Amino acid sequence: MTNLLVLGIGNLLMNDDAVGVLAVKHLHKMYGDSENFRILDGGTLGLDLLPHIEWSEKLIIIDAIDIGVSAGTVVRIEGEDIDPVFETKLSPHQMGIKDLLLTADLMGYRPGNIVLFGIQSKNIQMEMELSPEVEDNFDKLLYEVEKEIKLSKIKSEQELI
Repeated sequence: MTNLLVLGIGNLLMNDDAVGVLAVKHLHKMYGDSENFRILDGGTLGLDLLPHIEWSEKLIIIDAIDIGVSAGTVVRIEGEDIDPVFETKLSPHQMGIKDLLLTADLMGYRPGNIVLFGIQSKNIQMEMELSPEVEDNFDKLLYEVEKEIKLSKIKSEQELI
């Protein structure tokens, strides 16, 4: 079976930047971890996440993003299209994710299948609440990630047949 890692990124102290961490906390209650499936609060760890990236064959990243669309918009980005998203530095941890993926690539263990579920942020301040736009679309973000998880598990099980 394929090793699937769901990685939530962000800082709980910085409004919308917390969305990735909040999402994985919710998902972990629903799914838990298993031998080939992990849900991880990556916070702002950056390169410290390298062993987890090395373990994974498929990586789902959940994060607040800034790609110039309406606040609260949920997007699914995959493959090489992910790297440019982290060029726009929304918060300090995003340089860490850019470096993490580049380092994994240079070391030869960047997962072949990476999907980013991002939600356009509105407010990244030192406060501890999501903007109304992000809060209103949080369930949509979770729904899209859950669909990806279920699809990945089905494909992984079919590989065994």
